[in-house]
Amino acid sequence: MVSKLVSHFCPGLRIVLPIEQVLTELLQANQQHSCVVLQAPPGAGKTTRVPLALLESPWLHGKIILIQPRRLAVYSAAHRLAQQLGETPGHRVGYRTRYDRCVSEHNRIEVVTDGIFLAQIQRDPELRGIAMVLFDEFHERSVNVDLGLAFALEAQQLREPDTPLRLLVMSATLDGERLSQWLDAPLIQSLGRSYPVATHYRPIPRDRYPDQAICDVIEEALRREHGSLLVFLPGMREIRSVQRRLEESGLPDDLRLYPLHASLPKEQQQAALSPATAGTRKLVLATNVAETSITIEDVRVVIDSGQVRVARYDERRGLNGLHTEMVSAASAEQRRGRAGRTQPGVCYRLWAESRHASLKAFNDPEILTTDLQPIALELAQWGVHDLNDLTLLDRPPTDRLQRARESLRQLGALRDDDTISPFGRQLGQLGLPPRLAALVLNSQGSAVQEEAIRCAAILSEGDPMRQSADQFQADIHLRLGQLESGGPQRIKNLVKQIRQRLPKVASPPQQLTLSQALAKAFPDRIAQQREGHAQRYLMSNGKGVQLQRNDKLSAHRYLVILEAGGSDTEARVELACPITLDELKQALPNLLESRPAVYWDADRQAVTAQQQQRLAGLVLHQQPLPKPWPPEAQARLLAALVDARLEPLPWDNSSRQFCSRLNWIALQQPGAWPDFSMNTLCQEAQQWLLPFLENRYSFGELAEVPLLDALKNRLGWERLAQLDQQAPACWTLATGTHRIHYEHNTPTLRVRLQECYGLQNHPTLPGGCPLTLELLSPAQRPIQITRNLIAFWSGSYAEVAKEMRGRYPKHFWPDDPASAKPTTRTKRSMGG
Repeated sequence: MVSKLVSHFCPGLRIVLPIEQVLTELLQANQQHSCVVLQAPPGAGKTTRVPLALLESPWLHGKIILIQPRRLAVYSAAHRLAQQLGETPGHRVGYRTRYDRCVSEHNRIEVVTDGIFLAQIQRDPELRGIAMVLFDEFHERSVNVDLGLAFALEAQQLREPDTPLRLLVMSATLDGERLSQWLDAPLIQSLGRSYPVATHYRPIPRDRYPDQAICDVIEEALRREHGSLLVFLPGMREIRSVQRRLEESGLPDDLRLYPLHASLPKEQQQAALSPATAGTRKLVLATNVAETSITIEDVRVVIDSGQVRVARYDERRGLNGLHTEMVSAASAEQRRGRAGRTQPGVCYRLWAESRHASLKAFNDPEILTTDLQPIALELAQWGVHDLNDLTLLDRPPTDRLQRARESLRQLGALRDDDTISPFGRQLGQLGLPPRLAALVLNSQGSAVQEEAIRCAAILSEGDPMRQSADQFQADIHLRLGQLESGGPQRIKNLVKQIRQRLPKVASPPQQLTLSQALAKAFPDRIAQQREGHAQRYLMSNGKGVQLQRNDKLSAHRYLVILEAGGSDTEARVELACPITLDELKQALPNLLESRPAVYWDADRQAVTAQQQQRLAGLVLHQQPLPKPWPPEAQARLLAALVDARLEPLPWDNSSRQFCSRLNWIALQQPGAWPDFSMNTLCQEAQQWLLPFLENRYSFGELAEVPLLDALKNRLGWERLAQLDQQAPACWTLATGTHRIHYEHNTPTLRVRLQECYGLQNHPTLPGGCPLTLELLSPAQRPIQITRNLIAFWSGSYAEVAKEMRGRYPKHFWPDDPASAKPTTRTKRSMGG
């Protein structure tokens, strides 16, 4: 059956592809199951053979949709399918991309990008007239493919039993078993078609610029190998740099050099894909668009830089940016396989063989790495709030999804309950990211509508200007000026499409500047110049950005940040628009907030209170707030006190001794007394100290705080009486009362030795703990420390007295101190 099928579609074609060995099994599975998984390595023929086999299946009634991850893959697949039918696109095979379409009522197979399919299923959730959807290259795991499959699985439930919707998920490298189990679908596996490929590792030397090292390997391959070459580079910048170096060094006469990336016009892309003319060979410098779904004729040499540019959302900076990363092992193998599609080939890898084992196995799913704002709008448009209601292989982080929904609420796309608003539905119909759609719709009917459309096209398709780093200017107006005098065709095409898609509504004329239209679309990226730093700005989302050194936008205090990137902590501004404060206030009145702001001024060691007008994290205007200040002022003072370990409080001997007494008795009776250590006092300061800070706003105003009363209040008056009994503050002798020192958890009585005369028992606290006596000389210097006064009297006292008589002859040093009368006087004043 298969050989007849291939012969029927491809007269004269004798190439047999590995997929043909499993086509019968695959078609039976598709007929019997609503969803099937096909795992087929590169070169198996799944893209070009499977849709044609399905086309003639008698049980399949309706159109077949073939989803491709890129526009270039759509063009390539559609032409190859039509060619095998002996047709050109537009008959049984049609295609649709963002910028181009070739469709008719005769189409049975329609090749589309994943974005086109997602918009189609949002418009028609039942996919009426569609019999089958093929998700090709599912392993690339784009957001649109993940969501498109989840929505298609729900669309199956909307169909009548006699008109089922069938799904086929095709993957080259993803774990087929996991995919099969997740979808509860049968797995069909095919071998790949590939000739042997010799692999050479050429790590880039540290003393060589990467683009020069790549050129070195290209020149080596040109000398050693025959056939055409395909070089994988991370982006357009690297393609231009390598192309310039090669052209400056001189290319062989028989070599034709072609760049290949998504931004090129279709004609230039087709030139790169076409076979080399007789007597020549090709050198194609490509991004990862050449990795899957397309065939570049005559290539037998692949040079892989090992790098890819990936869009990732940086949570720390609050921006989506392009990051250059090492490829996954699966992508590296896909690239290598391009050298062995038609004959034995060679692959040069520009990294060390030892590093290859550390590559991650597969690409990260885009749903886990990208800005979730477009995803949140798609989910709302579909009517899903809880992600658990969707069949998703990977789920985005809940906290990031909530922040994305909040940003959509700011745009007016979502209601407070996260359901989509009428404005949000309009955003979804423009085929642009939510911000850019909001930019266009908000400017509709204004004098800047055309400028806003062009801005949206530029931001969607990428900066058209090429500038050296030292002369870089981020002003969006420079790009608009370039577009008026020329500019890339892809941007002009998108401008035309946006105009066509705008809803025809009678909008009253708006008084709106371009800056205001951009501010409405990027309210979380309004940037305010930092004091004393002309190049550095703080955005309303709380993240920092910086202009390049010579950027003239630094003359403006406020900017709307449209694009930013780089690897620094503060993102580098790549596109921005200046805006005045008045324009800002007029554009976003519903986001402005007037509120008191209380903060701690470390230099003044005082609380400062201002009435502020804010736009999220930006202070647009402020003035002193009259007293009395809100309770937050005392809280700020308290926080500063805690940071200073309560030292600014008016600690005196009484308050310190009070805490020492409590800490000592807490050690004697564990668990029976509250903790008065400094750590605990700091931790519980709000409970015991805050009430005593009323109407105080600085460290300088703390002198009158009744600290001892506050500490006693924390203990409670009932426990205070117990404390006085069990850990008294003082001890009374015949000569007077003396304070007991509880520092270092050793109760100590510091007293002159003569005042202890006559004591025949050692002073002991009620709990039985003997006081440590620090016996002082008449000059208040320690002469003896003891915890057994009676032993001292009968022991070393005699030697001490002998020495003291020599030093202090005017004072009384009896031979029998236990029987002597205590005194604070000299012998003369005692009358002796």
